[in-house]
Amino acid sequence: MFVPNSIRSLMSNGQPDRPTFHIPKVYEKIEREPRHWEYRVLSFDPREEALPDQEALNELGGSGWLLVNILNATEGRAGKVYYYFVREGE
Repeated sequence: MFVPNSIRSLMSNGQPDRPTFHIPKVYEKIEREPRHWEYRVLSFDPREEALPDQEALNELGGSGWLLVNILNATEGRAGKVYYYFVREGE
């Protein structure tokens, strides 16, 4: 390993083996545009229709939709299951 003479003399004078160097930090504020999100809600009545299968969910995922929640409201008056999706808009 190459060691410059100035550092080598420090090392031989009883100083620490590895001198510390000041490394300045640069702080930069970068203005970012706020993200835009799109939302999609699918509702199904399991008494009247089948819930989405793996193929249907994969198709939505392929379009960029991310499933974030499922609400099962079948005990309420609506009797529906809600699928909530989100994706980053353009």
